[in-house]
Amino acid sequence: MINNGVPQHIIQRFLGHESPEMTNRYAHLHDQTLKTAFAACHGKMVDVHGKIREPQEDVNSSDLQWLKHNILAQALPNGYCGLPVLASPCPHANACLTCAHFRTDAQFLPQHRRQLAETEGLLDIAETHQWARQIEVNRRVKTNLEQMIAALEQEETHAPT
Repeated sequence: MINNGVPQHIIQRFLGHESPEMTNRYAHLHDQTLKTAFAACHGKMVDVHGKIREPQEDVNSSDLQWLKHNILAQALPNGYCGLPVLASPCPHANACLTCAHFRTDAQFLPQHRRQLAETEGLLDIAETHQWARQIEVNRRVKTNLEQMIAALEQEETHAPT
């Protein structure tokens, strides 16, 4: 019943359990139930190229791998790092917007829009001074932000109200 979406307090009453703890003792969540709930909580996630990524896409077949990549992923101010915290330290400090492990969703659109404006300002300064490395890095970040914002805005307009 719990894996079919029946609330635990209903199951408790149906089975005649005196406490939620007793119902909880017998309730066993299936891995698919956990995956479905996670996806519903986060909605659609996009990578740095604006490609919509389903949580199940990010792993091979093992449920443990899925857990590491999705539940144990590190939260960031503008999204999530798909590199599990348990795996190793990030080799790309402050390069999230160019990293293949980065994921984000529509709740971070305001941060992405602000960062795009800031990046465009940095790019203008770098181009004025002809700083080749800063131009290269900021163009890549700008392109990725534009792709993510476009994908998230498209998803927002198609979301049910």
